[in-house]
Amino acid sequence: MSLTTLNDIFFVAAERNLDRAMLYRDAGKWLPISSSDLRRNVASTVGALQQWGIKKGDRVAILSENRPEWSTADFAILLLGAVTVPVYATLTPEQTAYTLSDSGSSVIFVSTEHQLRKVHAILSQTQVKKIVVMDHLQIPSDLASTCVLMDAFMTQGPLALDPQTESRARSIQPDDLATIIYTSGTTGTSKGAMLNHGNLASNISCSLLGFDMRPGLVSVSFLPLSHVTARHVDLALLY
Repeated sequence: MSLTTLNDIFFVAAERNLDRAMLYRDAGKWLPISSSDLRRNVASTVGALQQWGIKKGDRVAILSENRPEWSTADFAILLLGAVTVPVYATLTPEQTAYTLSDSGSSVIFVSTEHQLRKVHAILSQTQVKKIVVMDHLQIPSDLASTCVLMDAFMTQGPLALDPQTESRARSIQPDDLATIIYTSGTTGTSKGAMLNHGNLASNISCSLLGFDMRPGLVSVSFLPLSHVTARHVDLALLY
């Protein structure tokens, strides 16, 4: 398959019959996520986003340290034609509020209770209507109407995309907006860089020509996925 959109990467990765498409560390051990696990997790997340009315062009934020759920959420957003807005986990509440408000994000994925509390404190300054929490925790009663646990739907949804949703996902074009990445390390207010599917897919295609990538190699994802380089590397490896 020629690589023209980021959705192509998902379909390639999900259709492989790999026992270890990704690895994550838990209690001192590296545990595998298979191709079928990835396909199910993403499909279930797509279903949840659809229930909340997320559609092509909508902005969905991810505020999380690196973990498998980051890529799961990213793929689900992109398959719907929506736009991923990465948010650095180290941002202050005020900086987070600006990113969410400026991008117009209506849903946000957060990693931990700490990040949940950060978002809740600035919720009134944003357009966010739903918060998805990656950690398995007890949702505080004052957040029950806004929050949902990611694993509450991720392991109970469909095993794959339904034909209509898959058809729409495959119809996404290189010129369609994929992500808005806010600049870091600059003076003044962060600027949102609008990158389309073709921008990222072409870079990944070119970079793969320069490296001897083959099945069985393992890469450690240590740069924050909110940064375009880390996301580029992870997507290239999955492809």
